[in-house]
Amino acid sequence: MTQFALAVAIPTSGHDPEKCCFCPIETKKNPKVIAKIGKNNDSGTLGAALEKSSDPKSNHLYEDSEHGFYSAEAHHLICGNEILGAEKEVEKYLITQDKETTKGAAGYIEKTLHDVDWNVNAARNGIWLPSVPVVYTNKGGDPAVWWGKQDKKKNPDRKFLKEGERNSISYVVMKEVERQFHKGPHGSAAPPHQSYVDLGIEELKKVKALLKYYSKECPMEDGRKKKRAAPPYRPPHGISTTLDLLSDRLKDELVGPPKTWKFFVSKYALRCQKWHEEGGS
Repeated sequence: MTQFALAVAIPTSGHDPEKCCFCPIETKKNPKVIAKIGKNNDSGTLGAALEKSSDPKSNHLYEDSEHGFYSAEAHHLICGNEILGAEKEVEKYLITQDKETTKGAAGYIEKTLHDVDWNVNAARNGIWLPSVPVVYTNKGGDPAVWWGKQDKKKNPDRKFLKEGERNSISYVVMKEVERQFHKGPHGSAAPPHQSYVDLGIEELKKVKALLKYYSKECPMEDGRKKKRAAPPYRPPHGISTTLDLLSDRLKDELVGPPKTWKFFVSKYALRCQKWHEEGGS
């Protein structure tokens, strides 16, 4: 059983202070603690955090003799908008009542207190994933051939790669670095049962269930055995560790030999897995 699975295991009854995400109870306000939630999702900020960690971008710039350097992009493991914002409920437990979630709902935490210390752009919630070779982008000026399909009315002279060529080029780096290719929308990359986004939302619902359970079972009033039937709640600071473990759990789905992948962040990763499963090399 993974650490995340253990972290979201809910007791059959009662309140366990050792596992309760609201314990120890917070009673003092700390204005410096500000949660960064889905609407704060920013790949540049995440990339900067990864650079400061022990995993700089320079470690992930794969070079191929035919296509040159592949770019590397910072990917949010718990995607701020597609997973955290889309799930809607968990964010309410991260912010005070005078703030709004990504979808505009009020937070659940007493406004006399403060947010949970969790940041969607923290290095723990990120991974460098390979992407389009620089030679097919405008990072070095107008390329001779562009990666994606071009608008022939606006750019009649632009050449671009065919879909089969894009597949082959992306397969090269995925095989070598054993990480999924990062290009295109995540939510529509694969059918629901193979969707990285749908997996993230389903796993986040387990975090929500844990929060809902302890919000009812935890006696949040100091010195009394009273339980709160509804918000406002005290900050569930322990949930930040659970979210970090969810990031770890989702990271496992994006690394390893392509034929072992089960959930996909891009259509190229899905195609690559099928190709290897069918005997491609």
